[in-house]
Amino acid sequence: MHDRRSFLAASTAVAVAPLVYAQSKPLVRLGLVADAQYADIDPLGSRHYRRSVGKLGAAVEDFNKRELDLCVHLGDLIDRKWESFDEIKKPLAGLRHPICHLFGNHDFDVLDEQKEKVPGQMGLEKRYSYTDKGGFRLVFLDTTDVSTYAHALRDARTFQAVRQMNALEGQGRPHAQPWNSAVGPEQMAWLRAACVEAAGKGLKVVLFGHHPVYPANTHNLWNDQEMMGFAEANRNVVAWINGHNHQGNFGTKAGVAYVTLEGMVETAETTAYSVADLYADRIVLTGVGRVPSRELVFRS
Repeated sequence: MHDRRSFLAASTAVAVAPLVYAQSKPLVRLGLVADAQYADIDPLGSRHYRRSVGKLGAAVEDFNKRELDLCVHLGDLIDRKWESFDEIKKPLAGLRHPICHLFGNHDFDVLDEQKEKVPGQMGLEKRYSYTDKGGFRLVFLDTTDVSTYAHALRDARTFQAVRQMNALEGQGRPHAQPWNSAVGPEQMAWLRAACVEAAGKGLKVVLFGHHPVYPANTHNLWNDQEMMGFAEANRNVVAWINGHNHQGNFGTKAGVAYVTLEGMVETAETTAYSVADLYADRIVLTGVGRVPSRELVFRS
């Protein structure tokens, strides 16, 4: 029987030792999980969908022992079927901290008539938002904004997304894949305004999304170049944190750190989640299971 306690014990055994930092108390502390991706189906390759309930339950137990400001699930809470939400949300019911969910491509792998109800199922009043904590603006993006899956098949927004993907495919772009998507013009305008306002308040910005933008990868956001250019031009943007690529990834470009967290659904026994400590000049990620620990020093 692989229950919450067995997964918690396994997680503790394989946790990477936290990096040492002189400042003892972070300004903000977050619990991060990516791609629980639950479904009541048999394993497929390295993905063990049913095990995510126990893994997420163990992560909740761990998070509840810590003083956290917020927990974030970086998308793909489910793999398929509307009923999957009910089961994977059970361990989250015991979480004593607030949680923010991001949309992933698999969260919309439901019937067409259910797609517009997904935000409500995930407790989201808005598809993208931000919150200010401890000198930081935490921005939660909807990277499924322009996609072939987030709306009904015959919706005009779906046709628009197909055209955009086909144009990228015609350019030979390897990330022109149906499981990827883009941040649309309206959301980009909102993001620009949010970052300018944050700069005026002296706030550093951390961007959270489901899809990666760097390093180059077949899982990247369709408009990854636009997003990287935006991050580089806005000096108060310090990091982009995402899921989607279950193998994880990391890179820095022009002083901005790009972190892809490993997917929780992968492997039968090993979990994947982390705690992020935000300081004035860096983020310290303490990984558990498959997630490595990292220190992300901000550009000056």
